[in-house]
Amino acid sequence: MVDKTQLTVVKHIMQRAPERRILIVDDKEAIRNLLLDFFSFYDYEAETAKNGGEALEMLKENLFSLLITDLDMPEMNGIELIRNVRNLAIPVIIIGMSLGDKESEFLKVGADYFLSKPFNFRYLKSILNFIFRE
Repeated sequence: MVDKTQLTVVKHIMQRAPERRILIVDDKEAIRNLLLDFFSFYDYEAETAKNGGEALEMLKENLFSLLITDLDMPEMNGIELIRNVRNLAIPVIIIGMSLGDKESEFLKVGADYFLSKPFNFRYLKSILNFIFRE
């Protein structure tokens, strides 16, 4: 018998995520809006979530090509979110972001890239160029 988790994984494997569709996860509205503006400027489709729990539900129901998540958030932090995403085998590229040197923590749990706050937008754009082959 196939359980619901397996069906979710199959659903994501069978469907290809739309190019340039991004989920931004941060508990601070100003950061979410700043990143929305940045991605919009470069013609990416972006949505937001204010914590890891909300983001995980969105990832289970919708296809995204990129997840960018903060570390410190209420309910479910970025590390827990990444663990859950990887355990569910949701096919998405992940950028972890945080103040300070948290890169190794993010990469250890399955993030593909790390972005230090405050943002270096030139560096973020170079990551996007590499991911989306632009």
